[in-house]
Amino acid sequence: MRFKRLAWSELPPPGGYGSEAYTALVPAGSLPALKVGAHIIADSEAIAEYLEESVPLPPALPTDLMERAQVRALGRFHDTRLEPCVRALFSDIGQPHPRAEAFEQLHQRLQQLQKALALRPNIQFCLADCGLIVSLEWVTMMYKSWGLPHPFIGLVADYQQDMEQLPWVAAELGTYRPLLTQWIKTKTPSP
Repeated sequence: MRFKRLAWSELPPPGGYGSEAYTALVPAGSLPALKVGAHIIADSEAIAEYLEESVPLPPALPTDLMERAQVRALGRFHDTRLEPCVRALFSDIGQPHPRAEAFEQLHQRLQQLQKALALRPNIQFCLADCGLIVSLEWVTMMYKSWGLPHPFIGLVADYQQDMEQLPWVAAELGTYRPLLTQWIKTKTPSP
């Protein structure tokens, strides 16, 4: 929404995340959800595609059909392979080190991401970037919480750095990072 230069109001889920009141609106109870008039759209990918179709400028999909398919493939890789590995490690935050099997699976997905990013069309920002940059922020913060060095090299490191230079990404991370940092602190025992 920042990329599309839209104005919006962010509200907490009624009754709290996972509450009966919220699942009455969004059956899966997932975040985010977008209310448009009387309608509610759930799922990040559905929201991003709705915004791309309803507000086509600036575009978050290339005009070339093959490049559009590559963007969608990168988005699916994030949603079905990388993000679940990141989420699987949430319970390890606050522990001295992550579980070996889950950590190894994340490492494998990050290696695959190197190859997937090589196929990303050469456009400034696309639909796949919306979720990917947030997941990379989670990985960065999780590694930091475990005292591990920054995890990204090559194309992934370049991609993260390039994305963080975009004003709409920097603005979103400026809001998101403090919340993520605070959440991680609540999970980490004091020294």
